[in-house]
Amino acid sequence: MNKLDYLLAIASVISLTLALSVFITINVKKPATNTLQDEDVLQEKDILTLSLRVLGINISNILFISVASSLASSAWFVAKHYYPQASTSALILAMVVFITCFIFVIDLAHYKLAKFEHLFLEYMETVQSCLSTGLSLQQAMQFADEHADKYIKEQSHLLLQRMSMGSDAHTSFYPLINRYNCETVRLFAHSIITHAQSQCDLTDMLKSVCKMMALRTLDRQQLKAKLSGTKYAAVFSGVLPYALVPLFNYTDPTWFDPLLNNPNGMAFITVAVLCQLFGFLWLRLSLRVTL
Repeated sequence: MNKLDYLLAIASVISLTLALSVFITINVKKPATNTLQDEDVLQEKDILTLSLRVLGINISNILFISVASSLASSAWFVAKHYYPQASTSALILAMVVFITCFIFVIDLAHYKLAKFEHLFLEYMETVQSCLSTGLSLQQAMQFADEHADKYIKEQSHLLLQRMSMGSDAHTSFYPLINRYNCETVRLFAHSIITHAQSQCDLTDMLKSVCKMMALRTLDRQQLKAKLSGTKYAAVFSGVLPYALVPLFNYTDPTWFDPLLNNPNGMAFITVAVLCQLFGFLWLRLSLRVTL
């Protein structure tokens, strides 16, 4: 083995470490019990389980990992078919595909959960406004359900149905919290449960909750604005290098010939792609700020 082979081997070990880190961050999925207290956590530990739950994908972690492994294996076979000598590059490509499956699912679930929480806060504010006019909780939730955004209308309608059929507050809110385990949903659920148990003033309680969550939303928007530079840096570092390739090739078709015709050109490209992916993942991790 020459020096470049050793370098590619080290790059493969780094990629394997990134892939294994995905498994380390995934806890064993605990069997769910029909109690609201089990879901009342400030931060979900099992990120993959939470993401699949938000997306409505009813599969186990093991099955999802198997699907991701199958896609990674397919990428490896395709790379080996077109480039039989690029075994190390094919392995790195397979690991990148494997990690990308997790990144895509987690980011999509994060986007959907944030959108649902924002719209559910508007739903909760509508309920609080109706209660302040003297309507009952049932009437207030029915009015809010009729004017809810279509994105959350299915969940608000199911919640109203469960409460209309005589289910207690714990049973009514459990499916909603089980899927969308966010602070706004939990606070709204606990406000209703506390009112059902102690007959306290629900209007003032929801008013305080709405005010607190509105301030929290404002803080999130300010933090998101401050991190916008890092976000655009991550997007450009992930997209711009590949967008420049056709531009350089169009400007000068022989631009990449010295690199592609070099015996070690594939090794240089592989190392450059690994460095670019590592920088992209590092910037993405910097954007993961929990508020």
